[in-house]
This record gives sequence, structure tokens and C-alpha cells, in this order.
Amino acid sequence: MLNSFLFQVIIFIIASSFIIYLLNTKPYKTNISNKKLLKNLLESFDLDLPDELKEINNRSTNSQ
Repeated sequence: MLNSFLFQVIIFIIASSFIIYLLNTKPYKTNISNKKLLKNLLESFDLDLPDELKEINNRSTNSQ
């Protein structure tokens, strides 16, 4: 009986961890983060920004 209960607890912990991992790793977050990083890098080298990167700052202020 103890083995069955322990097995169920371990499965519950693994399933919960997997669900939390999936909820915290959304693909669009990393894409926007990468674009912000690229924008900051190009600005630090005083290079021209493409239109797509210029719009990032406008999107972030509009959503707030």
C-alpha cells in the first residue's frame, strides 16, 4: 500500500512539474526577447534598425 501511494505521489509531482514547465515556456516570449536583445545590440553599435525592430518599443508601450 505504501508503494502504491508513493508511486502516485511521484507521478503527481512529475506531472505538475511538466505542466508548470509548459506554462512558463511560451515560444512568443523568447522571440520578443531575442528581438529586444537584437535591437539593444544594434543601438549600441549605432546601426540602423529595421522597421520590425523599431516597432517593438511601440508595441510594449501600447500593451501597458
